[in-house]
Amino acid sequence: MDVILIRDVDKLGKRGARVAVKPGFARNFLLPFGHAVLPTADNIRRTESQKKKWLAEDAKLVEAARGLADMLKDVTLSFLEKASDEGRLYGSVNDKLVAAKLAEKGYKIDPRTVRLDAPIREIGDYQVRLRFHSDVELRMPVRVRAEGFENWEPGMPMQRQAQVDAPKA
Repeated sequence: MDVILIRDVDKLGKRGARVAVKPGFARNFLLPFGHAVLPTADNIRRTESQKKKWLAEDAKLVEAARGLADMLKDVTLSFLEKASDEGRLYGSVNDKLVAAKLAEKGYKIDPRTVRLDAPIREIGDYQVRLRFHSDVELRMPVRVRAEGFENWEPGMPMQRQAQVDAPKA
């Protein structure tokens, strides 16, 4: 079934594109949520007339996304989480925590821009993808450390740091 996209849809296409999809996907998702229209003569004429406006909007969005990516290119996030002696986190670092940590630093971003293949469940150094636009993507370094292992670096054995307040015998 052919449809004309009136919104960008990840892994499918951009606004104004005519794409072939399965009828159930069009009937149950694209058409009811306003992501696409059927390719009637009127809809084709309407989307062609709106393409210039869409291209101008898209250029502004790309420029804003590039500006935000330039501001964030030197930012490194550090997380201090509770973990076992083997380095496995009791919780996980996910897209919402990354967005919250960026908000603490003064950068308000949507958690949906943070792209993790899976939540981070072990201490270590990671690269997290931030996708601001389909044409603008940034890889941000993220350091995840465990409480008591703050100075740990990848490749080092896991040893707890000495307690400063420990009573001397």
